[in-house]
Amino acid sequence: MINLPELRQKRRGEFWAQILPYTQYIIQSGVAVLTFFLLIAFAAWYTTFVQNIPAGLPVYWIMLVLLTPLTVYGSVRTYMRPADVVFMLPVETQMKAYFASAWRGGMIGKSFWLVLLAIVAWPFYVRAAIEPKPLLVLLLCILLLKGVSNYGSWQEMRMEGQRARVGYRVLRYIAIIGLLGAVLWLPLAMAIITLVAGIVIYVICLRLPGKVAVPWERLIAAEKNHAASVMRMLGWFVDVPTGERKVNHRRWLSFIGKRLPWKQEQAFRFLLTRTFIRTELLPTLSRFVVFGIILIVLARESWFGIAVYLLFIILAGMQLTMLRKQHTDTLWLSIYPLPPAARRLETIRLITIVQLVVAIVLWIPIAITGNIAWLVGALIAGLLIVWIQRASLNRKWLRELQLEEEFE
Repeated sequence: MINLPELRQKRRGEFWAQILPYTQYIIQSGVAVLTFFLLIAFAAWYTTFVQNIPAGLPVYWIMLVLLTPLTVYGSVRTYMRPADVVFMLPVETQMKAYFASAWRGGMIGKSFWLVLLAIVAWPFYVRAAIEPKPLLVLLLCILLLKGVSNYGSWQEMRMEGQRARVGYRVLRYIAIIGLLGAVLWLPLAMAIITLVAGIVIYVICLRLPGKVAVPWERLIAAEKNHAASVMRMLGWFVDVPTGERKVNHRRWLSFIGKRLPWKQEQAFRFLLTRTFIRTELLPTLSRFVVFGIILIVLARESWFGIAVYLLFIILAGMQLTMLRKQHTDTLWLSIYPLPPAARRLETIRLITIVQLVVAIVLWIPIAITGNIAWLVGALIAGLLIVWIQRASLNRKWLRELQLEEEFE
């Protein structure tokens, strides 16, 4: 008889045993030290900000934007494997024990960060809001919404039709965001009544569509995406096996690749541009930029805003280095007569272009302040970082090529 909770714990341990050896490279890269100093800078800025909150600041909207991502996001690490479709199918009726431990672990881990964020934002909220909710009440409400969101995400995974899953995902986003807004804006008694009524209606709606007991294929695909996301992040610092890539046909962006000249020396640029558009790197980078814009808007009139701006440009460049590892094992690249340096030059070129776009987009909130010294200094520093990272990547690549030639 299989001990299902113990099996999940074993698989979890095996996964993290593969990840932990790479953490030393993250520490050695300097990001840990940079993050530490940034936290110190944030603490100093936040203390000053809380003591001098500008009049008319939209505190409820800011809290809604801060709390929504961690409240809405609901996923469960199941560590499912392709072979489970065959070997674990006989115990399908007992899989609740396996998923219960996964759900608890996911709920506890994500709730920790949500509570931490709420506690950090609390001094700002309680000083700026007209009728702030008590801290304990606010924490209980957002944890309840977090649990409901996780439950809804799991029920969506079990739904049979694709349209039903997409529709209920949209419904979950609307419901959670709306109820979170009610908690922030409405008086305490009315907020609690609205919260309870909204949750009851939403849970009843979840019972309507047909569901399967265990969505094997979808759980395995979701686990592959989770594992690939972790590997992509580690890939910023060290070469790691990226595994299977998820490809999305974003037809509305296909015109970008079609505008490239159809020439031999630009063939790899065409391939790499398509890869950037169709893989998970584009949406990951987009969410990253949106988050950076929010932070910069909040601190745009202080030196901390400039520090955040520069840090996000650095991190964006580190994310984009994933493009270097694309197509390293593609067979046709060794057959097609590409110019010897095409892969290196075109990869660095695309990374630089995208990073420049990110730098300009993140610079816009600073430019709105109208402070000439701030906006000119920030832009120059941002462009300098792009140039330094480009030069560093080029040197590192040439050094590796030289070592490969020596070994050959």
